[in-house]
Amino acid sequence: MKKWLVVVVILAFSCNRDLYDDPIPLAFFDDIILDLNFPEFAQLRIDGGTYEINNKGVRGIIISRKSAGNYVAFERNCSLRPAEACATVEVDPSRLFFTDFCCNSSFSLQDGTPTGGPAWRPLRIYKSSFQGFVLTITSESANGM
Repeated sequence: MKKWLVVVVILAFSCNRDLYDDPIPLAFFDDIILDLNFPEFAQLRIDGGTYEINNKGVRGIIISRKSAGNYVAFERNCSLRPAEACATVEVDPSRLFFTDFCCNSSFSLQDGTPTGGPAWRPLRIYKSSFQGFVLTITSESANGM
């Protein structure tokens, strides 16, 4: 009986994900305020459009328009081993998902959840609000990451 229990415990722990990696570090920044009437934000006026801000967050922020008035601001720091120098997500050339070529993980462009590869945590989402033509992004996490 004891041998069977030991085998079950070993198998149970061997099937768990490798949880040795750290969470994405916190990054505090002043609110980002974007007037979407400006030409540089034209991609954010179409569904599926994205815009990158490289000087905020940990490794930058990618803003994605899901639908009219519905935007999501993702941290570019990959959620798997975020301290590695190459742990930065990009919008895949297909424009259907995010990818991190360092760890070969992919993430949903809709909600940042992992869709492939070894990453198991979602990307951090920053809180955002949209009024009129102004999009505001804060450093507060919208998904507890």
